[in-house]
Amino acid sequence: MYKCFLRFFLHSKLPRAQNIKQFADKFSYLVATLGLFQKFGKYYDLIYREVVDYEGECNFVEKVFKTFCREKPRKILDLGCGTGSHALFLAQRSYEVTGIDVSNVMIERARKNAEEANIKADFLVQDMRTIKLTEKFDCAICMFGGFGYLPTYADLVKLFSSLTRHLKERGLFIFEFWSVGGLKPSPYRTWLKRQDKNSTLYRMTESNFSPETNILTIDMHFIVIHNGKSVDIFEEKHPIRCYTVAEMRHYVNSNNFELLSVYNWDTENKMEFTEPEKDTFRIMAIARSK
Repeated sequence: MYKCFLRFFLHSKLPRAQNIKQFADKFSYLVATLGLFQKFGKYYDLIYREVVDYEGECNFVEKVFKTFCREKPRKILDLGCGTGSHALFLAQRSYEVTGIDVSNVMIERARKNAEEANIKADFLVQDMRTIKLTEKFDCAICMFGGFGYLPTYADLVKLFSSLTRHLKERGLFIFEFWSVGGLKPSPYRTWLKRQDKNSTLYRMTESNFSPETNILTIDMHFIVIHNGKSVDIFEEKHPIRCYTVAEMRHYVNSNNFELLSVYNWDTENKMEFTEPEKDTFRIMAIARSK
């Protein structure tokens, strides 16, 4: 894979200084993200089907539509769609949904999930910073932790610029971000166990936050046992950028969007639209393109 990047660099016709900068940007981001979910993606649904209330979160999305949209949206773009769980629930409700994710493993799983459920939705391997689609959407969503995988302000600028090109005028952007105020003291360790008919998965995690970079690094260690035998032992490291509400408001409003509202996403009853507390960790944001 790295040889492919080098060939791109050596044979590019861009001026050399620009060539180096673009190569460095692409290389650093891809190295940081392409390795994620390569194995984790295989077991993603097994882990999160009991953690995330996908149907309830889509109910929230539809309530946002009713609150902030003059007309019901028809076409939705799902950024960092993962295995397609939110996209498929929305597609079942007659929305035209396109999901993109940088992980080919997750997209393959999303396509398989759509086929097995006989639900029509499009899933593409794309970087949310450089969306390349020929259509515009009424609304974009970025659920769970997907937004946090953009580590720098430069990445956010690219995301909002890309979204501006692919959203209709005054289109909504609904996204979750993780708040610095709700972080647990480092190191924070957790473990979980999940089972299906033939397999048992154990995941141990250690999370460490860097106040210098606002990056929460989550080290995950997996053991998967199939029919009583260990079949998969692997590790993944996931860096997630965290924010304050004030910081997010500034970033959104500085990039051709307006932050309309933020809601507490830690609460069990998400439909109440409650304001975040100082120690709220998960925050759902509603923005509109200018």
